[in-house]
Amino acid sequence: MEKIKVKQQSKLMWYISIAALTFVILAFGSLSMVDTDRLERYLKPFVVIHILSALGWLMLFSYQSWLITKRRLEKHRSNLRLATILVVITTIFSIVITYQWGSAQRFVGESRDVLCFAILFFASIWAVNRGKQETHKRLMLMALLNLIVPATTRVKFLFDLTDGFMLLITVLIWILVPILYDLVTLRKIHKATILGIVFTILSFVLMIATVMSPLMEDIDAFLYAH
Repeated sequence: MEKIKVKQQSKLMWYISIAALTFVILAFGSLSMVDTDRLERYLKPFVVIHILSALGWLMLFSYQSWLITKRRLEKHRSNLRLATILVVITTIFSIVITYQWGSAQRFVGESRDVLCFAILFFASIWAVNRGKQETHKRLMLMALLNLIVPATTRVKFLFDLTDGFMLLITVLIWILVPILYDLVTLRKIHKATILGIVFTILSFVLMIATVMSPLMEDIDAFLYAH
C-alpha cells in the first residue's frame, strides 16, 4: 500500500512538471514568434546560457519525478550534482541579465523569482539529507513554481492582460497547486507546503513594497552609479 501511495505521488509530481515545462516553452516560444525584438534578445550569449540551464533544470525535474515512479532511487540521487549546477548557473545568469537591463525596479522584481527558486531548492536538499522526503518534495515543488513565474508575465504580454489579473493568477498558482497536490496525495496539507507558500508570498510582498518605496532611489544609485 505504501509503495502504491508513493508511486501515485510521484506520478502527480511528474504530471505537474510536464505541465510546467510545456507552459514555459509555449509562453516564451509564442511571445518570441509575435515579438521579433524579444527573439533577438533571447539569442544573446548570456540569455542563451540562462535559457538552456533553466530548461535543463525543468527537464531534469521531470526526469527525476519519472525515476521515482519507477523506483529508481539510486539514479534519482545521482543527479543531485547536475541539478545543483543547473540551479547555480540559472541563478547567476538570471541576476546578471536582469542587472544588464539597467532598471533597478526590474532587477529587484525579477531577481526575487530566481532567488526564491534557489533558496527553496537548497532547502529541499537540506530536508532530504535529514530524511524528510515529504518536506523535500513540497519545497522542490515550490521551487518549480517560483522558477516559472517569468513565463506568466510573458502570457500577460501575449494576451494584453492587466498586471492585477496576472498577479492574481500567479498567487493562485502558488497556493492552489501545492495544496491540491497535498489533498490528492495526503488528504491533508503538509507543514512544508504552508512554509513554502508563506515564504513565497512574503518574499513577493517584500519585493513589491521595496519597488514602490523611496528606497528604490538608493538602490538604483547603488546599482547603477556612474
